[in-house]
Amino acid sequence: MMFKKLVFAVLLLVTMQVDAQDQRKLMSIGEEKISVDEFLSIYNKNNTNNVVDKKTMEEYVDLFVNFKLKVVEAESLGMDTVSKFVKELSGYRKQLAQPYLVDMDVNEGLIDEAYQRLRQDVSAYHILVKVGLDAPAGDTLAARKKLDSYMRAIKSEDDMRTAIAKIKGSKDEQLIAEDLGYFTAFSMVYPFESAAYNTEVGKLSKPVRTRYGYHAIFVRDKRPARGEIHVSHIFIRSSSADTDDQKQTAKSRIEEINKQLKDGGSFGELVKQYSEDKATVNNGGTLQWFGTGGTASVFEDAAFGLERNGEISDPIQSAYGWHIIKREDKRDVAELDVIKPTLKRKIEKDARSLKGRTSLLKKLKEDYAITYNKGNKAVADKIFTDQLLNGKWRVPEELPSKMDLPVLTISDNNFSKKSKTYSQLDYIKYVAKNQKKAKEGELVSTAVARVWTEFVDDMLIDFEDGLLEMKYPKFKALMQEYHDGILLFDLMDQKVWSKAVKDSVGLEAFYQNHKSDYMWSERVDATIYDCANTDVANKVVKYAKKRVKKGYTDTYIMQQLNDENALNLNIKSGLYAKSVDALIDKTPWVVGVYTMNEFDKPTVVQVYSVIDPQPKGLNEARGLITSAYQSYLEGQWIDELRKKYPVILDETVFQSINK
Repeated sequence: MMFKKLVFAVLLLVTMQVDAQDQRKLMSIGEEKISVDEFLSIYNKNNTNNVVDKKTMEEYVDLFVNFKLKVVEAESLGMDTVSKFVKELSGYRKQLAQPYLVDMDVNEGLIDEAYQRLRQDVSAYHILVKVGLDAPAGDTLAARKKLDSYMRAIKSEDDMRTAIAKIKGSKDEQLIAEDLGYFTAFSMVYPFESAAYNTEVGKLSKPVRTRYGYHAIFVRDKRPARGEIHVSHIFIRSSSADTDDQKQTAKSRIEEINKQLKDGGSFGELVKQYSEDKATVNNGGTLQWFGTGGTASVFEDAAFGLERNGEISDPIQSAYGWHIIKREDKRDVAELDVIKPTLKRKIEKDARSLKGRTSLLKKLKEDYAITYNKGNKAVADKIFTDQLLNGKWRVPEELPSKMDLPVLTISDNNFSKKSKTYSQLDYIKYVAKNQKKAKEGELVSTAVARVWTEFVDDMLIDFEDGLLEMKYPKFKALMQEYHDGILLFDLMDQKVWSKAVKDSVGLEAFYQNHKSDYMWSERVDATIYDCANTDVANKVVKYAKKRVKKGYTDTYIMQQLNDENALNLNIKSGLYAKSVDALIDKTPWVVGVYTMNEFDKPTVVQVYSVIDPQPKGLNEARGLITSAYQSYLEGQWIDELRKKYPVILDETVFQSINK
C-alpha cells in the first residue's frame, strides 16, 4: 500500500475543474479530446515551482500525453469495470468521503481545541468504577453511587492519595485507582480528556462517563507542553522475568559501556558494537520523535531531562532493560498550520468526531425533506422478535410479503432535485446488521425505536454521501484522480513492474547489453578489528598474521579474545570500495596487517587482496538493473500506444497558452 501511495504522489493528476472556462480542444488522443483547461489544471498541479515558461510547458506535454495514453488504454481494456478495481476504488472513496460527512465548522473547532490542548500537559489521578455502556440501569446507578461515596471524601490531593491507597488495598475488582502522570490530547478517551483539561489544578472533576465506566479525576498539575524530543539510545535487554544472574550481567554490560563513553568512546560506535535494539542498531540508535506519553515515563523523563543536544544520560532502567540516552534535538509543538493535517486525521478516527456528525445530521434534517410512511414501517416492525434484545435476531427466510414498500424518503428539493426512497427490506436488513444487545429490562418496542432513529440518521448520511460529487467539485476531482491512479497502477504493474521482475530471460539479456553501466570500482578484501585496548590489538596482530595459513575465522578469533570480556573485540569483514569506510580509506591498499588508532582506541586492519574494477553481477545490482529494465519496457510500451492512439496537438491553441 505504501508503494501505491508513492505512485499516486508521483503519477496521479487532477482532472478538469468543474468551473473551467477555456474548453477549446488542445489535443486529441485517439478518440478522446483534451481541453485547454484540463491540460492547464494538471500542469499547474504538478508545476510545484510555480514557474511557467515555454520550455517547461513544452516538456510537460510529453509527460501529459504519456499519462493520458495509459489511462485511455486501461479504459479500452475494461479495467475500470472489473470487481477488484470497483472494490478498491470504493474503499478509497469511503475514506475520502469521511471529512465531507461531518460538520466541517464543528471539526475546525475540534482541531483548534485539540491544538490548544497539545500545548499543555495535564497530570492527574483517577478513580474508575467499571461498568459497561450496555449494563442494566440498576448496575449503572450502583456504579455511580459507589464513585460518589469516594468523591465526597476527596477535598485535596492528600485525600485523593488516601482514596487510591484504600482502593488498591481492597479486593473490589470493579475499582481501579492510579496516578496517571502527565498526558496530553489524544492520550485518553475524549470525555476523560475533556474533563481533565476543563478541571482546575487542585480540584476534583465531576463524574465522567466513558465506555469503561464512571471516573473521578483529580488534576494535580498543568504545565506548558514539553514539545517533542529526538534521541538515540544504547539498549541492553533485561526484564523482570530474567534470572538474577541475567539481570546482573545486563547491568554490568551497561556499566562497562557507560565507562567507555566517559572515557571518550564514540556513542555511534558503541551502538553498533553492543546495542540490542535491532530496529535502531544500524542507524546509530536513533529513535523516532516523541512527546508526553509517547514512551515509558522513566525513559521520557530521562530524555527530556537532557538540557542540550549531544548530552548523554547515565544508564537508566525501564521495564524493557537498560538505556543510555543521547539527546539529538528538541522542538516545541509545531505551529497549527503545520500540524493541522495530522490533527484532522486523528479527529476523524477519534470519538470526538461524533460531534461533527451530530451537527451535520441536524443541518441535513433542516435542509432535506424527510417523509415517513408509518403504516409500512409498522408492518415491518411486526417481524422483529425478542431475539433483537440479545442481538441475535435474523431475517426470516420467508417474509410475509416482498417488503418493498417505502418506509422513508429523503429529498433535496433545492440543490440537486434528487430523492431516494428506502424500503421495508432496506430497514429490516439494516436492523439485522446493526442490532446491539439491549440493556437488561429493555422492551422490544424500545429497542426497535432506538434502531429506527439510527436507521434514519444513517440513511441521511447515505443520501448526503450520494451527492458529494455534485456538491463538492474538489471531491469529484479527487475521486477522478484516484480512479485514474488505480487504473494506471494496475496497468503499469501488468505491462512494466511485474513483467520486469518475472521476465528473467529478458532481464538477463538487458543486463548483458548494459553491464558496463554497473561497475564495481577498485575494492579491497579486508577485515577490521575494533580492539578495546593495546593489549588486545597486539594479540589480534598475532592471530591476523597466521589467519590465512591457519584458517582462523572471525568467530574463532572473537571467542579467543572475548573470553574474559565480551567487549574486548568486534570484527567486520568484507569487500570495501573507496569512501565506504574511513578506516579502509586510511589503510594502505597493499596486502598486510596494519595498526592504527581511531576514537582513542587501537584498530587493526588486515588486507588480503586488491580487486580490480569489474562489472557487478546481476544479483549484486538487481534493484538498479530491474529499475532500468522497467524504464526500457515502459518506453517500448509508450511507443506502441502512440501508434495505437494517434496524438494530434493543435499548435495554434498550444502557442496561445504558452507565451
